[in-house]
Amino acid sequence: MAGVGMDTKIYPSEKYDRVRFSSDQGGAGPSAMNLKERKIQQDRFYEVQSALTLEEARYSEMRKKIPGLGRIPKDRINTQSQDSEFQKRKQEHVVFVKQNFRQIECSKFVPDPKKLGVKKIRDLKCHCGEILTEHAGLSSAQPMNNVQRDIVEAYLIPEKLRSHINRETLFKAPPENLASLLHSVPWSKEDAFRENICTTFGKISFVNNDNSKPAKYVRLSHNDSVDRCLELMEKHWKIMEPKRPSLCISVIGGAKSFKLDNKMRETFNTGLIKAAKTTNAWLITTGSNVGVMKAVGNAVSEGQSFLWDDDRITHTLRLIGIGPWGYVKDRKYLESDGDGCFPVHFKTSNIIQHGKPVPLNPNHTHFVFVDDGYRNNYKGASEFRASFEQKVSKPTEAGGLGIPVVLVILEGGTDAISDAMVSLNHHIPVVVCSGTGRAADILAYAYSHTRSKHHDSKTPRNRKGELKPKHEDKLIEKIFDAYGERWKEKEIEENIRLHLTNVKKCMEHRDLINIFPMNKHEDLDIAILTALLNSKAGETSDEIRQNQLKLALTWDRADIAQEEIFREDVLWPTGSLDDVLMEAIMEERVEFVALILTQNVVMKEFLTTQKLQELYDKSLSRMDSHHLKKLMRRTINSEEFSYDNLARLMESLMDKYDHNFDESSIVDTGPGKKFSPVLTNAQQHFKFPFKQLMIWSILMLRQKMAMFAWQMGNEPVTSAVAASRIYGSMAEHIHRNESALKEKVLTYKDEFEHLARSVLDECHIKHQEKAMMLAERKSPSWSSMTSLQIAASAGNRAYLSSVSCKNSIDTSWNRGIQSSPSKVLVTVFLPFLLFTPFLEVNAMGEKKAKTFQKILTFYTAPITKFTHHSILYIFFVALFTYFLLVDYQFYEITTIEIVCIVWIFTFIVDELYTLLTFPSPTFHGKIRDWYGMLKCVDMLNLLLALVAFLVRIIDMEKHAEEAKIIFSINCIIFYIRIMKLYTANSSLGPKLEMIKMMFDELRMFLLVVIVFLLAYGVASQSLLFRQRDASWDILRDIVFYPYWQLYGELDFENAVHTDQDCFESLGNFSSSSMTRMAYNVAKMKCKKEYWLVYILCAGYLIMGNILLFNLLIAIFNHIFTKVEEKSNEIWKFQMYFLTMEFDNKTALVPPLSIIPHLYLFFKWIARKTCCKKRSKGVQFTQRHLEFLQLFEKEEMANYLRHKKSEQKDSAESKLQKRVEELFKLVEEELTADQGGSSFNHTLIATQTTKLPRETTFESCPLEPNGWPKTEAVIEFAKKLEEKEQKEVIEEEVAEALMDEEQAKKEKKKKKKKKHKKHKKETQEEEKINNMDVQNNAKPESEAQKNIPDNAWASPLPPTTTRNLSPRLASQESPYKSPYLQRRLTPLKLQNDSSEDSDDVEDNAQVKTPEPYNILSTPRRSRSKLPASDSDSDVPRKSRKKKSLTRVESSTEDERRSKSKFFKRFRSRQLSDTD
Repeated sequence: MAGVGMDTKIYPSEKYDRVRFSSDQGGAGPSAMNLKERKIQQDRFYEVQSALTLEEARYSEMRKKIPGLGRIPKDRINTQSQDSEFQKRKQEHVVFVKQNFRQIECSKFVPDPKKLGVKKIRDLKCHCGEILTEHAGLSSAQPMNNVQRDIVEAYLIPEKLRSHINRETLFKAPPENLASLLHSVPWSKEDAFRENICTTFGKISFVNNDNSKPAKYVRLSHNDSVDRCLELMEKHWKIMEPKRPSLCISVIGGAKSFKLDNKMRETFNTGLIKAAKTTNAWLITTGSNVGVMKAVGNAVSEGQSFLWDDDRITHTLRLIGIGPWGYVKDRKYLESDGDGCFPVHFKTSNIIQHGKPVPLNPNHTHFVFVDDGYRNNYKGASEFRASFEQKVSKPTEAGGLGIPVVLVILEGGTDAISDAMVSLNHHIPVVVCSGTGRAADILAYAYSHTRSKHHDSKTPRNRKGELKPKHEDKLIEKIFDAYGERWKEKEIEENIRLHLTNVKKCMEHRDLINIFPMNKHEDLDIAILTALLNSKAGETSDEIRQNQLKLALTWDRADIAQEEIFREDVLWPTGSLDDVLMEAIMEERVEFVALILTQNVVMKEFLTTQKLQELYDKSLSRMDSHHLKKLMRRTINSEEFSYDNLARLMESLMDKYDHNFDESSIVDTGPGKKFSPVLTNAQQHFKFPFKQLMIWSILMLRQKMAMFAWQMGNEPVTSAVAASRIYGSMAEHIHRNESALKEKVLTYKDEFEHLARSVLDECHIKHQEKAMMLAERKSPSWSSMTSLQIAASAGNRAYLSSVSCKNSIDTSWNRGIQSSPSKVLVTVFLPFLLFTPFLEVNAMGEKKAKTFQKILTFYTAPITKFTHHSILYIFFVALFTYFLLVDYQFYEITTIEIVCIVWIFTFIVDELYTLLTFPSPTFHGKIRDWYGMLKCVDMLNLLLALVAFLVRIIDMEKHAEEAKIIFSINCIIFYIRIMKLYTANSSLGPKLEMIKMMFDELRMFLLVVIVFLLAYGVASQSLLFRQRDASWDILRDIVFYPYWQLYGELDFENAVHTDQDCFESLGNFSSSSMTRMAYNVAKMKCKKEYWLVYILCAGYLIMGNILLFNLLIAIFNHIFTKVEEKSNEIWKFQMYFLTMEFDNKTALVPPLSIIPHLYLFFKWIARKTCCKKRSKGVQFTQRHLEFLQLFEKEEMANYLRHKKSEQKDSAESKLQKRVEELFKLVEEELTADQGGSSFNHTLIATQTTKLPRETTFESCPLEPNGWPKTEAVIEFAKKLEEKEQKEVIEEEVAEALMDEEQAKKEKKKKKKKKHKKHKKETQEEEKINNMDVQNNAKPESEAQKNIPDNAWASPLPPTTTRNLSPRLASQESPYKSPYLQRRLTPLKLQNDSSEDSDDVEDNAQVKTPEPYNILSTPRRSRSKLPASDSDSDVPRKSRKKKSLTRVESSTEDERRSKSKFFKRFRSRQLSDTD
């Protein structure tokens, strides 16, 4: 069979080779053919299969396994041309390269006199830098005979040198007179270099990097056109696809001596890849595997990924190597025979040899090798690279690509300074990564010490930098330190002058230079963006501002755009921001959209029908629109956008939709006829543009943009509910295999549902009535649907269970009745109570409710209708039960039967009327929302009852039994229908939902049970009956007995035991008339007990009763818990449908409802025929709607403000504040330890003085922004505090031992001093008392009462604890640091008297607040110590020792301060009175 084989290999043996095709794998073909024809056909099949798409190739394996089909469809073989599409593109590529590019080879070998110091002639290098054997003609991989070699040598070697240099003398030493011979042999590049057709191009497949896609390469002359090179890259390399780059980043720097530490490498890699991915940028290096080029390649390898577009694979990061051809190691393997290499397998290396070519970096995606004829020289491509970058950066009007270019310098030699000067002369901004060494640090130093010199023009472009004279010597020293070791003594002065001049020329474009310190944890991508913006800062062209804005948009930096671009002095012309706004919407840059809308851009004027069409067309062409295409295909069977298709799609998602075109663009063509030019008028506007933007965002799953459009649009509550409805409908159309996408959509749905409920609750808090109006309002922007209708169709239980929705539903349920349901029930049975105040009815705007109004309000209220319906339905069920049990006659139709059938008919009419009037916008929506499974069963039951009655009328005697069976089934459904009345109860209503969910799970459970039941039933019956005739009894026994045994009805006598009656009926064989065989067969048909059946029964009961039933109980328990948690939401959701049902029912319920139904039917016919319907009134006019909208928008803003404030006050924000405080604490402590060292604003100072924070947290993990992580900072602070506490404790213990020895000596001195002080205090007190007696002053106790309590202890100022963490400040450990204790202890008022001078001197160093001034008593100035004695200048150990003495003296101060202060105050008071 064709395509069917017995190959069982998992991995094919031919991984890279061509697959061998047979005739049965490629369709039809002759079974026998010669080898040549078979080879041609195999190549043909291979080419055809290579042209298949991935999807077609996937099905080839399936086709092979189907008989009659081969791997390749026959039509593809017959219709495929000889040259496939790939071969055509390849041929065009080859022709283009050969026509436009050249390669240079040296055709004259003359050794360089400066390089004669070699041992053998074969090592002599030509002026071009290459040895003889590597010249063109001799370096070919093809073997050559001596004659051919002699001919090539005669062409390459001049005649004067041919006798000394030939193939026979290659391994000999150079002759001594070679130097003199070379003077007579001239060499010039004009004579020696020959341009040939390019043969070096194709693809490089790096053997070292199997996971990479082959890199494209080409070799060209340095004189070739840059335009042709860009054309090659764009048309043949497809480097512009799938998206045009917004930036080109050229990286230059050090090569063999370049190194980056871990932190700098991480900063560089992260910033570079972020910038490249954000802008889809090109990265340009020289392509070698050394230094900066290798660092860029490693960074790209970390962030590289692929874009899959059908059969084409493209890199997300494109790294272009533009380097010299003569400096590429093993370059001869890249040459081809003329048609290129597709691909060439190339092996790179990490080994770098000084003075020799370097290998290629395998992470580059494209290579452009520039050939200037010289070999082993790395300077051959700089001019071409500069021209390439200039061409890329030129505007499109000037023939360029209009792509901004930025030059990034890391470290680098003297050529880096020269390249920077060239780029700056062409106004290309430069980012210098300072801290990396050599050229970068030199430029950074020059930049930091250069001042701007103003010339004639005031624009920044004409401001040239001038190096300060005092720093020029330092700059010369830096240049010498970086490069002087490699220069000869004669060249030092000249080279320094040259490079100093180049640096000064660079500083003339100081505004284009941006310094990025690599030792800081900042973002390199932001530095690149800043460089681009600063390069155009002084220009006011609209195009330049547009380009700047697009760059800021690409980086998503709205803050920079607001500060640098959208300045107050800039006037943007009308329509100039439309393209940027469109791009911001497409890329979901919400902040940019909001920023642009503040620049006098009106969304209603911007979003026209043409713009919306463009928005959808661009979206459908993107890779992230597959879900929308599938949705359109499943709903409207089309993937193309049109306004008709959009309307059909939205109607399938929301049931009702309107574009809401602006009425000003609708043309009135006559009475009753209006024409809306949707497709012809491209400038037609929308009445609600943010609604259209939100719908587009929802369909594209742009949640942030949808949130923004919701916030800016009208009717936030209804719009949020509508968004939730659209998301819910989209989730229903998503296939179950796409679980991740479905979960994402449902998450967005829940977010909008939560928004709708939150805003409505906010409105309810402000004003309950207005909140209910918002829920009941028919939305003008959403096709006159209410939020309740949309939420009900979407199943938004959370929204319907909100307070405002519940109040609205309750208001509709009661319809003006303000009494309790119990009073309503009483009034139903006693209607005369309506004429009494027993039942309260709302006047509904009237001054007083009249009796007639009260009666109509009562009987038209849904609660009254429900009560009447419940009472009459219960009566009907009782009547039908009586009819079925007692009154049913087989031979006649009774009166009760006729009454029941008429009643059933009125039920049918009432159900149809309720369906047609249910508040869903479409008939399909009515069926979906109202007629569920139970409603369908109910309607089928009613129709079945009518059918049974009709059959009974046709043939009463024959079908009376069948009719009664149908009536019995009807009775079951009628009783079950009573449960619908339980919906009005908050406890029973959720139980109905619980039963429904359990029933669904029960069906799944039965599928499991039936497996065990049949397995046991079949096995047991096969053992009990050794032989059995075919009969339906077998199926009954298989199912019947195992089923009842699950419930404990084992019935072993009938199910398992031997059937004795059967054996007795057969009797003995001797008395039987049957033959022996017939007797044995009949005996085998009798049931006989078997021992294995008992074992099977035991296992079956264990599985069924224990395992499965407990599983069912667990499932039911889960459902119960799940429903009970949301019982309130479920009941309110049920109440909405119940209220809407009875709100639309007539006042008379079945069977009396037939009367109003007939009236309404004839009224409908009259309106359709003769009487026209009057125009409907509206609930809210335009003025009311505007009022409600303002109220709704205000409360939405309040809710968003509250939410924002909650986020600020959240735990994370508090933790962030705490981290910042810890940073300040650590920084100040470290600053104090350094002894107030000054900071120099130079590059060196920047690298040294700004490192404390980094070195402090050197071992801490870092955030992407460079700051240490929160947990690490907190842990570090804890360790710091613990360390300080331990040090303090150790010092206190050591000093305590020393104090014990001195305590005895000082004790005696203190006693004497204390005695003197006590004696002096006694004398002073006696003097005061004598003065009091003489002046009749108040006693001391009374005067002391008038002094405030807080006068004795000044509160702690905030500044005293600013350097301490809250945990330290609140700690009450006895081992607290004395230094910290001093800063936390409230300072007491101190006495200025001479006796307390020692205490004052100790405490004067601590800054204290002004003490409480009692009765405006004068204060004395405190002594001030010199600045050198402050705590900040004293080392930490000495500060701790001083703090200990302060702690000791603080207790004594507290004890003496009150008494001494009062005495001093009292003496002053007495002196004033005198």
